[in-house]
Amino acid sequence: MLSADEFSVGALANAIPLSLILPRNQYEAVVLIGSYQDAPAAVFLSGQFAFTFFPSADNHSWKGLIVPDVRVEVDPASLYNGDHFGGGLGSVIRVDTRLVVKAKSERFFGDGVNVTLHDNLKTCAEGYTAGFTHWQIVVGTGQDKRVLWRTSDKPSSESDQ
Repeated sequence: MLSADEFSVGALANAIPLSLILPRNQYEAVVLIGSYQDAPAAVFLSGQFAFTFFPSADNHSWKGLIVPDVRVEVDPASLYNGDHFGGGLGSVIRVDTRLVVKAKSERFFGDGVNVTLHDNLKTCAEGYTAGFTHWQIVVGTGQDKRVLWRTSDKPSSESDQ
């Protein structure tokens, strides 16, 4: 459940980084707003375009329920060395001062890029990273914590694309 002050309704252009967009119908998708090259970027979390991203600052076409200020939690049991392959698209990686999600661009093919979810975190030791294949998006804390989205039991990988 969400209380009335925890969400609004609008387009991707209305959402700031770390907002989760929930679909209102079968034609919309779950989308997480991060940033890529210092601009807001929408990462699809569901549907046929899962873990594809595109710039969202001027996008008024995609709409939904906007839940700002969500938190990303990782499952330590799904930890892998983020410097090596193994996580695939949809993995989150803790690197330098950021938490990023690996996503592919809607316009280019390849192994994916890192879309920033959190920045200005405590610095990791230089050259070290940690990746996670299972993670979730939550609001609230303690007894008020609610899970709004989580990875499936089988995360997406490049071989699945």
